[in-house]
Amino acid sequence: MLSVFRERNYSLFFTGQGLSLIGSWIQSTTFNWLLYQLTDSALQLGYLTALMNLPALLLLPLAGSLVDRFDRRRLLLVLQSLFMVQALILGVITHFELLTLPLVVVMGCIQSLLTAFDGPARQAIVPRLVHDKATLPAAISVNSMLFNSARAIGPPIAGWLMAQLGPAPCFLLNALSYLFMLAALVLIRLSEPVSSMGPRPSRGALRNLGFILATPTLRYPIFSYLSVAVATMSVYVLLPVWAHEVMGAGAQGLGWLMGGIGAGALVGALVVGLQRRPERLWPLFRQAAVLLGLSLILLSLSAHAWVVGGVTLMLGMAYIAQGVAANTLLQLGIDDEHRAGVMAFYLLAAFGSIPIGNLLGGWLAQWLGLHQAALVSGVAVLGITALFWPTSNRVIASLEREAEPAGAVV
Repeated sequence: MLSVFRERNYSLFFTGQGLSLIGSWIQSTTFNWLLYQLTDSALQLGYLTALMNLPALLLLPLAGSLVDRFDRRRLLLVLQSLFMVQALILGVITHFELLTLPLVVVMGCIQSLLTAFDGPARQAIVPRLVHDKATLPAAISVNSMLFNSARAIGPPIAGWLMAQLGPAPCFLLNALSYLFMLAALVLIRLSEPVSSMGPRPSRGALRNLGFILATPTLRYPIFSYLSVAVATMSVYVLLPVWAHEVMGAGAQGLGWLMGGIGAGALVGALVVGLQRRPERLWPLFRQAAVLLGLSLILLSLSAHAWVVGGVTLMLGMAYIAQGVAANTLLQLGIDDEHRAGVMAFYLLAAFGSIPIGNLLGGWLAQWLGLHQAALVSGVAVLGITALFWPTSNRVIASLEREAEPAGAVV
């Protein structure tokens, strides 16, 4: 896995993105806490978070087809600059106590709009950073591990900073972190892919969707991951409420909960990263879903802070293991011409699960309570996984048959 760091471009991207992502998670944790403070309602928290993620949900299919037509490095340079400006504005208006609920929603929508283009561009550029395609699974897994390492580091820092200095420094620190990503993108030198010689074909969102629906190895992980992610996000959005009402720990408690998810996610990404063969990744994909469902049920039975903290480790490990497995399987199964378009639909599953899950979580918490909401989500995950189990059996059997001749030759 470490051999991927011999690639200069990947090492630069890894370093810049890693420092920037820590800042992003600091801002995300601060943003979620401020939103909860301004609403003081699990239901409103769910509704408003769903509203702010709506731009990404609507734009991702279109964004994926557009990203395929532009230079991805230059596009990322523009997007990272805009993210930095947005973080600076948040820091300034928060410092001068001008931040209101409508402003929070507007800034959240701007973040979502930029993310709709940033996500497919990041996903599509990773395979271009490595010359030896045998290291591509490792590059994808290490990239996911980086994301989740930042998820483990950033939120506790945000909790400490908010407790000591208030929210404004968190936004300003995130703005500063984008300089590292911008520097990495400036230093990266990409050669033109062979497939890009000549005019690049125009592929709309509907053509990309048709390609996915016609390919079982793309269709199954995207729709399965979407279904499970919706149930997971219905609980994730309520973490500020868990920190306040169950743990009684405030902003710092939220930081530790989100950090616990990040630490578990790092383990999950590592487990998946050690598997490079698709026929082994598919079983991991569905096993992670089972663990996720059981973790949510265990959370519903938790009444003490230390138990809730421990369960978040399991949640992070299971949810990210499934997401990384889906990401790796999709990246291995597509060529560069389809990459951004297909990965946009994977990101649509990831981001689309957020507003739907947020609405569902806010409603369940309002009518059933926190613990019962987690129980319903856990049962739903197990039910969805059971529904997709026969399909995954057929895919795994097909891959094993394809792998048998290669194993016989060896």
